[in-house]
Amino acid sequence: MGRQGEHDPLVSILIPTFNRAGYLQLALESACAQTYPSLEIIVLDDASTDHTPAVVHAFQKRDDRILYVRNHRNRGLVPNWRQGVEMAQGDFFCFLGDDDVLEPAFVERLLEPLRQHPDLVLAFCDHWIIDGEGQRLPETSDRNTRRWRRTRLSEGPVDDFMRVALIDRAVFIGAVLFRRALVDPAFLADEARAMVDLWLLYRCAQQGRAYYVPQRLASCRWQPGGVSRSWQWRLYGFEGELFCYRHFLQDPALAPYRPIFEARLAYALTTYGNTLLTLGQRMAARERLRQALRLRRTLRSRVGYILTFLGPFGSWISQGARWLRSRLWPRPVPNYPEELFRQSVPEPSLKAAVSEGTSSASPPMSIVS
Repeated sequence: MGRQGEHDPLVSILIPTFNRAGYLQLALESACAQTYPSLEIIVLDDASTDHTPAVVHAFQKRDDRILYVRNHRNRGLVPNWRQGVEMAQGDFFCFLGDDDVLEPAFVERLLEPLRQHPDLVLAFCDHWIIDGEGQRLPETSDRNTRRWRRTRLSEGPVDDFMRVALIDRAVFIGAVLFRRALVDPAFLADEARAMVDLWLLYRCAQQGRAYYVPQRLASCRWQPGGVSRSWQWRLYGFEGELFCYRHFLQDPALAPYRPIFEARLAYALTTYGNTLLTLGQRMAARERLRQALRLRRTLRSRVGYILTFLGPFGSWISQGARWLRSRLWPRPVPNYPEELFRQSVPEPSLKAAVSEGTSSASPPMSIVS
């Protein structure tokens, strides 16, 4: 297959991957099955040790739109993503997770508003949640849409893209089609680490507007034991959160949201510090918790800070408390921790508090939206 239509813009589908050969096959099938034919599909293999090369080569025999790029050593998340944007020849591009899938009309549907409105930097849509077997979870998908405030959006240009992207966190990076001319590869900053999706959306919001399509045109896979649940990934995510929130606090354009970002930074520092304490890194934990206490004094940050002075016993208590809580009081990481301190206040009051510059409370961890 090749480019079809003299005036059809080329669209690049970027698939960063690492040791996901089984799921990658489904991702590639969904990319090749797009109703929009003018595509290049770039698989960015970050030095996989499984049979990823064989999977890709089998697809290349059937579809000449697929380009396979293999790194000789593992470069990590952000460099691999950035490499894809640098290589993309398309006028538009998207990221497809190696364990996610696209609906056949994904590119065609999101491309429509981008072609009609040159000032749009991206178009995004809602998405399904699927399990490890690839089955759709309708109720979970509905909850996820409400959870990330997409139910507040209607089809069309987004009124306040900066708020929707950074405050509501309503945009899932795997359900976005970007305009390549407005996205610099440098937008994928190494310092953002596991929060590179949030940082990329922030830089895009500085460039132009966004358009929302409420249809579920992509699927995000939820499964136990994923990389996002590992200790290493959590620490990687915390560092990215600190980078993003500290920068947002310095941006004059985001001044109306300063109380929210202060609260989110305090929450991230507290959770980061308590995680380091659990892992036995007490000095590093103490510094993070000290920074959190300067922003917002909470019971979690105070107790964690005290435990850092108790030596190995403090880490043992932290480990035991974490284990006990996971069994007696399991709870998801809050999307908007600033609301934990204003649960009895209706949202209009929260908005008023933010606009008046009063403090509201704490924020979210890096979760797929």
